[in-house]
Amino acid sequence: MKKYIKIGVFAVLTVFGMTACIGDLDVESIDPNNVSAINPDQLLGKIYATLGTTGQQGPAGNGDIEGLDEGTSSLYRMTYELNEFPSDQVYWIWPDVGVDDVRKASWTADNALVRGAYCRYIFDITLCNTYLDSYADYDATKTAEVRFIRALNYWYLLDMFGSCPFNITEAEMDAYKKANELMGDYDNYPKQITRKNLYEWVVNELLAIENQLTVDRNAFYYRVDKVAAQMLLARLYLNAQVYTADPAQFYAVSTGTPEWAKAAEYAEKVINATQLASQYKYLFMGDNDNRSKVNDAYKEIILPVAQEGSHIQSYGASLFLLASFNTDGLPSWGITQSWKCMRTRKQLVSLFFPLAKNWNISTALENPTGWFTTNEALMAEIKACPNPLGDATVLTAAAKDDRALLCNYREYNDSSLIICNLNRENATDKFFAGWLCTKFTNNMADPDRVPTRTDQPDMDLPLMRAAEAYLTYAEAQFRLGQNGLALDKLNTLRARANATALTTVDENTIRDEWGREFFAEGRRRTDLVRLDMFAGKKYGWEWKAGNQFGQKAIEEHRVVFPLPLSDITANPNLRQYTDKY
Repeated sequence: MKKYIKIGVFAVLTVFGMTACIGDLDVESIDPNNVSAINPDQLLGKIYATLGTTGQQGPAGNGDIEGLDEGTSSLYRMTYELNEFPSDQVYWIWPDVGVDDVRKASWTADNALVRGAYCRYIFDITLCNTYLDSYADYDATKTAEVRFIRALNYWYLLDMFGSCPFNITEAEMDAYKKANELMGDYDNYPKQITRKNLYEWVVNELLAIENQLTVDRNAFYYRVDKVAAQMLLARLYLNAQVYTADPAQFYAVSTGTPEWAKAAEYAEKVINATQLASQYKYLFMGDNDNRSKVNDAYKEIILPVAQEGSHIQSYGASLFLLASFNTDGLPSWGITQSWKCMRTRKQLVSLFFPLAKNWNISTALENPTGWFTTNEALMAEIKACPNPLGDATVLTAAAKDDRALLCNYREYNDSSLIICNLNRENATDKFFAGWLCTKFTNNMADPDRVPTRTDQPDMDLPLMRAAEAYLTYAEAQFRLGQNGLALDKLNTLRARANATALTTVDENTIRDEWGREFFAEGRRRTDLVRLDMFAGKKYGWEWKAGNQFGQKAIEEHRVVFPLPLSDITANPNLRQYTDKY
């Protein structure tokens, strides 16, 4: 059986029906007669593997979830697509099922991508419950790790779907029922938990396990530790006002209860227990694990999704990012896969090159030459600045920010720096140029290491990293009126990136710094929703809600995704969080 994660355990278990993802939330083994033979460490391996892999085979062909391709159905990939594609940073051009409606913020309750992400979270929760039902007493630390991963999946449901079916182990539910009344027929179908109650449950679950997790970050590098729980708590507290909003006005952030002080408290705990990588680019290289003699990214990475080309094959983790942005003719990224299907939006480029905001969008939809306009002032600025990396396509020096890992591409050898503006919603047949994200690479900082394979990457995915704590602390202190404390942490990150220090801070500064530090890392929608800049017209970007000039508002109810119609039909205890679907 395929080895999927580096802690040396193997993938096991299961088929999960797509027609009704929740059903009774009971997992069925491939061979029900062999359930008792499941090894707890093998099951733990499968639970960790679900963060980045997608099935029993890899990279495709035998997925966990019926009706979803193994190659596209990983937790990371589907979460990324739902958080990034309808936002202001990246643009996906392949006609994958469901993607176009996500891009345009016009999804329905039967959207394949939305349904797939929901089923992935439910599936992973079910695996965790299976472990906790059978092996809660096996090892206290491992039990705490499983509870964390279950809480993490519930956080994804909380953040993206608002309200969802709720299922924990029988023993846990007996205790929970005494303290909470949930609607519907509990005995036959999982009940639906309110968003506020789920927020409180996840917080309490993390507080309960915080001190049961290891503090040895290096020895447990690929596994959950105490700092991971603290980081997730900081994330929950930062978004508390969203998660506790009035159910009748869940899109109105102001109706919820903020927890800025707690967000700052837990962010500071993470800051004190970690270090930032010495260079931003190290975080996204092939040797960003804890075995490099040069790359110190492991000091910043809190929870990595393990990747190793010779042992882990997946189209839904690191390869998804590397190959999507890779285009034939670019310098080697340590990977031969080139999908040519993802580009950065103008709004992202303008974070590093403010003149990009002045680009005109051509109205010529069918003429490829009409896709490009030029801005002479911007080109002069870029051309005048020597690049310290010796790569004419990397623009960090021109941006005066080491995080500007972008590439202006038409033909690699074309030095004219033609600026691309995507001016059609579906450019799958002709789109061949534009600004790329080059921050993800399988190249090594350590000269003594080489990629294990050229078709599958070694670059671990930083699912959590310490820079999030710095930005969380900064935003929380800004909300508390402590601008000096906010600026201190913002400028710590900017100093690491060799960017000029900020002297003032406002809400737009916070938004843009989140964008600069974490662009194309799969969290943008969450940040925009919290800042009340996703729905409505407060903040616009090119092709927002399918409008070329960003003049169309995303509907307010789309700050959450709908529960799948199949599960609404299957479970009489479920209803949509909004009546708009």
